[in-house]
Amino acid sequence: GTLSGTTTVSAVNGVATFANLSIDKVGIGYTLVASRATLPNLTSSAFNIAPAAATQLSFGTQPTNTVAGVLIAAPTVRVLDAFGNLVTSNNSFITVMIGNNVGGGTLSGTLTAQAVGGVATFNNLSINKTGTGYTLAAVSGSLTSAASSNFNITPAAAVGLAFVTQPTSSAA
Repeated sequence: GTLSGTTTVSAVNGVATFANLSIDKVGIGYTLVASRATLPNLTSSAFNIAPAAATQLSFGTQPTNTVAGVLIAAPTVRVLDAFGNLVTSNNSFITVMIGNNVGGGTLSGTLTAQAVGGVATFNNLSINKTGTGYTLAAVSGSLTSAASSNFNITPAAAVGLAFVTQPTSSAA
């Protein structure tokens, strides 16, 4: 994590007060070290940094190239704070939809999932039309929405033949 704030202060009556320090990354066992050129370093007791309030969504596992009508490999959406930390206490309901619909496809499956530990998993999504450059979008209440990376939907395997134009009766 990054330590922000005023990291150098003057002592007043022998006490140095650091009133505006913050750390941007969640962690366990952080310590601070105070130093002055003529004195030995002093290390604080260990402390933890928890995530801030949830502010945004982000795709964790991105959707991948998939065959039309076949399940997309379980994309995940993460609930993050303003610093990009996973908010593990968040259990919001998250909805996904097609963002960039290059092939005119329909997204099928369970489109709303509840985050567990700050992560929602969508394990039964599929798109029925081929296209290059589809994206998914994720929304949840007032949280900033997220867009996935591009992925492609390719044709399914051929299952048979069909006449485009039927033959008509004619003379020999």
